[in-house]
Amino acid sequence: MSLLTSWLRIGSPTSSKADSCPCASHDSLTIVEKADILQSQPAEKRQEKVQLLVQSIVNTHAELLELPHLRPSPTINRLLGGLVAICSEIHDQEIVNQVLCNVSVQAVLPSLRTICAASESCLELHWAEHILEGSNAEEVQDRLKTFPYYDNYEELTRLELCSILSATKTSPRKVAFIGSGPLPLTSLCLLRALKHDAYIKTLTSQGNEQEKVVVLNVDYDEAAISASLRLSIALGEAGRGMEFICAEATSASDKKDLAEFDVVYMAALVGVTQAEKEKIMLEVVGRMRKGALLVVRSSWGLRTCLYPEVDLATENLLEALEPCVVVHPYGQVVNSVMVARVRG
Repeated sequence: MSLLTSWLRIGSPTSSKADSCPCASHDSLTIVEKADILQSQPAEKRQEKVQLLVQSIVNTHAELLELPHLRPSPTINRLLGGLVAICSEIHDQEIVNQVLCNVSVQAVLPSLRTICAASESCLELHWAEHILEGSNAEEVQDRLKTFPYYDNYEELTRLELCSILSATKTSPRKVAFIGSGPLPLTSLCLLRALKHDAYIKTLTSQGNEQEKVVVLNVDYDEAAISASLRLSIALGEAGRGMEFICAEATSASDKKDLAEFDVVYMAALVGVTQAEKEKIMLEVVGRMRKGALLVVRSSWGLRTCLYPEVDLATENLLEALEPCVVVHPYGQVVNSVMVARVRG
């Protein structure tokens, strides 16, 4: 899950309930009008904006490189919070292209994405350990909900579930999440929704009502799997249905048959480049069954400074996958959602 989506809210988790519809809080007309105004700005002001964005991204990267570690601290919270704020701004395509094609930005992007990935892992592990200090299942659940980004996970999961359900007539019963990390909040949110959501229950196909909901968590990091397994056990009933294996993305099916699963997720941090992601996807899809869905987290606009963009429309991928849904959020959710169906 993308923790960077919520760095701006460190220490001040929102208390308001999210709307039932993921798009309810966004005014599309306002977004369109804002884009029109931006495009009419004088060329000089637009160039100043590009230079300001470039300088902010490059300078933030330089400061992050000087830190002794990436564990949660006021300094790293400030730096990443500022970076996410910049990269979450909405700009017209011309400004975005100029920023992303800038030589200085191009030079730091690989390192910047690596730093962002490492900082997320540190933050997740830190919170997993804190949550596990709860003395019983109720206290563990309460601590879990105090995680500053808990609401954001719920919003992203809701967005992804809506995308999945738009591509299938029945709700999934078995989901595998590749790259689940030490704090598998997406998996827990999925598990709860698939087990208890009234609308999703109406989409369960006849004969499958009694089939157990399973969310398989896959990660190559032993510490991540250990922490997430202990958390699942500590949550009691709320964690029932979670399964875990420690494996590389491409070898996950050596330990578990991916053909069993209705949906397989690929986290944003699985694979660094398009080539790496494409290779992993092809290996994973090759072990999934026909008609199953692959959910891939991607990014768009300046958000690609944080996570690499994924292209599903390559010749090799189109032979194996039928793209169904692509969602690019404009709000606090950074990751885009891509859903594709496995071809026969």
